[in-house]
Amino acid sequence: MNNEFILRLNRAFDHASMADVARRLGIPHATVRNYYQGRMPAPEVLIKIANETNVSLNWLLIGTGDMYAGQTPKIGLGRFIEDRIGEFIDEKLAALRSDGVVNLGSVDVREEFDVEAALEQFGDPQSVMNEWFRYEGRECPQDYGVVFFRGWETFSVHDRIAAIRDAKRVLDRSLASK
Repeated sequence: MNNEFILRLNRAFDHASMADVARRLGIPHATVRNYYQGRMPAPEVLIKIANETNVSLNWLLIGTGDMYAGQTPKIGLGRFIEDRIGEFIDEKLAALRSDGVVNLGSVDVREEFDVEAALEQFGDPQSVMNEWFRYEGRECPQDYGVVFFRGWETFSVHDRIAAIRDAKRVLDRSLASK
């Protein structure tokens, strides 16, 4: 998906709705929606967009050069400031890219609970469920009748993991609705 093209398309039409863009171009709304989801327009549509918005095809397709082809249309102060800020940000980002990768540090993302490791450690489903809830900082309800574990002794490891995950999902849903 070409997010940069989508941003330029949105900017070319001054953040108009997809319905307005479709009306201005004389094409179906579903087609415009495809463009906003990442599909590149056909060459003749790109030319229509450039003609309708007075943007440069180079700028529209690859983001290089001046945004407007020929004479820049008259714009209000708010749009002027927005364009200047956008240009400033683009320049700063380009400078960062040329300097290499910037380390932004680490993000504290808690790892997903390892059901398989807990199953190896504890062996029984209720202990795994208790440990999973403890991992999340919650207490597992003890009165929960776990029908998911009937025939536990005959389950394969894969089936045991799936049963524990299913039971946890159902239990979370029922606790959330209380």
